Amino acid sequence: MEKVLVLSLLVAASLRAASTEEKFIKEGGSLTLELRPALSVPITIIQWKFKDSILAEWIEGVLPLTHNREHIKLDEVSGRLAMEKMTKAHQGVYSVEVNSNVQQVTYNVVVIKDVPKPSIWVFPLTCSVEMNQCTLKCEGDTTGAEPVTYSWKTDDGEWKESRRDMNITQEVHGHVKTFTCMMKNPVSEEVSDIFKNTLHKKEEPKPSPVGWIFAVIFVILVLVAVGVGIWAWKKKKLPCGEAKRRRRVSS
Repeated sequence: MEKVLVLSLLVAASLRAASTEEKFIKEGGSLTLELRPALSVPITIIQWKFKDSILAEWIEGVLPLTHNREHIKLDEVSGRLAMEKMTKAHQGVYSVEVNSNVQQVTYNVVVIKDVPKPSIWVFPLTCSVEMNQCTLKCEGDTTGAEPVTYSWKTDDGEWKESRRDMNITQEVHGHVKTFTCMMKNPVSEEVSDIFKNTLHKKEEPKPSPVGWIFAVIFVILVLVAVGVGIWAWKKKKLPCGEAKRRRRVSS
C-alpha cells in the first residue's frame, strides 16, 4: 500500500513538473513570462530556454547577464522574462531553471494574427422572402489567426457563440430584421456590418382607428345632408294651400 502511495505521489509530482501553460500573443506584440511559482529566496542563478537552446542566463558574481536574441530583457531580481516584437519564429516552448532547479511550469507560446473584419454572405444568393431556408456564412481570411470562435446576434439581441455557418428558416427567423456576426481569437475580435435578413416578412400596416372614425363621421354627414336635401326638396314641391293645411293639422 505504501509503495502504491509513493508511486502515485511521484507520478503527480512528475505531472506538475511537466505542466505547460499556453500563451497566445499577437504577431509583433509583447509578452512577459513569470516564474511559476514565484521564489521566496533570492535568485543567484537563472537560465531561460527556448525549446532546447539557452535564451538568457545570469549567474551572480560569475556570469553577467547575457541574451541570445534581440528585443528581450531578463530581470535578475524577479526572474521575469520580457519579449517584444514577437514573430512566428519565436513561438514554441519556454522553460526556466532557477538556483539549479527546473521550474514546474513551462510556457507554450503561440504567435497569431488579429482576426479580420468579417462579412456576411447568404447562400443561395437568390435567397428571398419566398424561400423557407437559407444559410448565412461569417466570412474572412483567418489564416494565421486560429483559433477563431464565431458569434451571432439578431437585431439588438445578445451575442451567442455558434459556428461560422448559420442556418436560418422562415419559421424561426422570419420576424428577424438584421443579423451581425463576430470573429474572435485570444488576441482580438472584429464585428461585421449589419446584414438585412432576406427572409424577413414585412408586416402589413394596420389600419388606423382614427381613419375609421373619420370615415363613419363622413358617412353620417353625407346621410344627414341627403336627408336635409330631400326634406327641403319635398317642402318646396308642396302647393301653398296644402302646406298651410298640413301645418294646421300638425298644430
